[in-house]
Amino acid sequence: MCTASWIRDQNGYQVLFNRDEKLTRKPALEPRLVVGNATRFLAPVDGDFGGTWIGTNEFGVSACLLNGTNLTGSEIQAAAPRCSRGLLLLDLIPLPSVAAICDRIKATDLSAFAPFTLATLELGNHAAIVEWDGSSKTLVLEDADRFMLTSSSFDLEGVQLSRQREYGHVQDREGLRAFHRSHGPARSAYSTCMHRTDAKTVSFSWIQVSRAKTDFFYTPGAPCEALPGVHLTLTNSNCSS
Repeated sequence: MCTASWIRDQNGYQVLFNRDEKLTRKPALEPRLVVGNATRFLAPVDGDFGGTWIGTNEFGVSACLLNGTNLTGSEIQAAAPRCSRGLLLLDLIPLPSVAAICDRIKATDLSAFAPFTLATLELGNHAAIVEWDGSSKTLVLEDADRFMLTSSSFDLEGVQLSRQREYGHVQDREGLRAFHRSHGPARSAYSTCMHRTDAKTVSFSWIQVSRAKTDFFYTPGAPCEALPGVHLTLTNSNCSS
């Protein structure tokens, strides 16, 4: 249950992410600077399993994870997963390029993970969207300047249709931020800023990447709540243009 979007401009790219979770989940820890495999990166930490759903590194590479298959819709009902998908993403974030992440995914046995959609971005190249349906992997390269993915455990087709309609009004980055705060057509399970009796949007992440630096803004609540957030900056190294 999440909505991810991104937009590119002359300065670089931005990734926005609404994380939707059941109210029984433990609170996440805010993003912090981590060094993994000699690479500096920023990522929040899942409160239940210690993985993450979004991160960005010093090479200008960002990745985010959504539950289920959001492009193909072909999801295999495999045995109960043994590993958290967020732990997989935590291993991928330190890699220096989208190509390196895709190569790692291709070489990894994913049978221990439930189905997921992984979006990866970097400066100057197409975004890569990798899907695991519980049986096979699919790789899609996306060159659009704007793109959106969304997932839900509640009426997936209806939720996707509703949010796609709202996303159709987006023209620029200001519109994209408004989309992530949106309660259209009504404050409900179908709105991008999601509210249900048992679940809601529990955090908002906004990553802005240029050649020189990366800014990560994170707020531990729904974007409509205007809660105080944390703002971290990472100086980038060796970014391609």
